[in-house]
Amino acid sequence: MSMISKVDAYNDQTDEAIENLIESYVHKYFVDRGNDVVRIRRNIWTVQEELYSFNIIITSLLIIFDAVLFDELPENKLAFFEALLSLNAHQAKSSKLCLVKNTIHLRIIRGLEDFDYSEFVAHVEEYREIFSVMQESLIDQFYPDL
Repeated sequence: MSMISKVDAYNDQTDEAIENLIESYVHKYFVDRGNDVVRIRRNIWTVQEELYSFNIIITSLLIIFDAVLFDELPENKLAFFEALLSLNAHQAKSSKLCLVKNTIHLRIIRGLEDFDYSEFVAHVEEYREIFSVMQESLIDQFYPDL
């Protein structure tokens, strides 16, 4: 009888060429501009922006931009989920609001095939444009004590 081990969703079994490509994008966009970036694993970078931080994660097939918007759910979950769905439909572009283990994340998930620097820049700039807008609109309505 064989044991099946739990698979890490963000394991670092990625292609070295892809890692080097994303590293070059990270360096060109962030490091050269003086942003605080830490490569925490072969396939994960953490970027500190002025008001938030986000991860850039590569898997064997995907690149994921991921930021935690809220660490916990508010009391009025139904109205909150309705607001999230509305924001996904009307405010999000490539990004989507996601529920991950009772935390709310803002994510962009894209396949690695033909992923180029201009898309990398567009995703980072989308985060910069909408992260605080989404967070502020939800804080006002659902997290008044923050």
